[in-house]
Amino acid sequence: MTALNFEQIKNLVHGAARIEEGDGKISFFRFTKAQQELYKTTTEDFYTKTFATAGITLEFRTDSENMELSVSVSRGSSRRFFTHSIFVNDERVGELSGDIGESENVPFNKSFNLGTGIKNVRILFPWSVASSLLSLKLDDNAKVIPINKKTKLLMLGDSITQGYDAIIPENSYATQVITHFNAEAINKGIAGEQFFPALVLHPESFKPDLITVAYGTNDWRHGNKQDFDKACLGFFVNLRSSYPDVPIVALTPIWRVDIDAKYEFGQPLSYIADYIKLVAKQVPNMTVINCIDYIPHNPRLFQTDGVHPIDAGFRHYGNNLIKELENII
Repeated sequence: MTALNFEQIKNLVHGAARIEEGDGKISFFRFTKAQQELYKTTTEDFYTKTFATAGITLEFRTDSENMELSVSVSRGSSRRFFTHSIFVNDERVGELSGDIGESENVPFNKSFNLGTGIKNVRILFPWSVASSLLSLKLDDNAKVIPINKKTKLLMLGDSITQGYDAIIPENSYATQVITHFNAEAINKGIAGEQFFPALVLHPESFKPDLITVAYGTNDWRHGNKQDFDKACLGFFVNLRSSYPDVPIVALTPIWRVDIDAKYEFGQPLSYIADYIKLVAKQVPNMTVINCIDYIPHNPRLFQTDGVHPIDAGFRHYGNNLIKELENII
């Protein structure tokens, strides 16, 4: 078998703001250097999460019958489990998964049979950790043809956008949307994040066709109304300034078990959606999708924290959101 080189790998990557080679591995980053530096100066926890590989994929056509995937896995969230999902012609054929515990730069390796003939191969990287590529090997002299995508998405959000707590990456709502629309998309989800106006003053190197924004649940649970009002309006004003003519879709928070609590915020969770709707009246070309019922109000579809969906919950969210986005994209 032959390992693909850095130039070949770069042509196969989707969902990365940048790609770097060094220390014997290829690393994929969802955030630009400027965005990472911004997080580095604000919170170490969020900075660590910028390294998670949520939404990163390798996609190509090949006649290789075999593939060997070798990765180095480090922390990228508060979760330590991870899964790389392997698809051939849209059929899931296997996974490379594990748990890194408290370790860093842990190597994992697995071989896969891809079948005969020319086929599309898609490798989904995990949302929960930072996974760098040590090598991707295919049969000697195998064809490797990159796959291009037309629609470009930018997806901003908190832990639910990052993927908490889908066991397999294709079940996160963001990846469901990306896959359904066959989009080139960057997932900027950061667990625990709130509306952060300074982040979107550092625009991407590409122009998206659509931007989705899914914050609010952490602003409500861990902040106060006055700070939220200012940050939410400031975020969307800055976002519109950075992307003057790109449609923005705001996704309001999904249901959570403590929906009627008020906490320090002083208002129920429904206030977040109501305020975002008011903001939308001040920001041109901005649509609001109310996601409160996109997952049935059943705690069994969530982790024990009552906040983060499990895979079954995410499937509800993704299916319902895709139906609405089909009218927009």
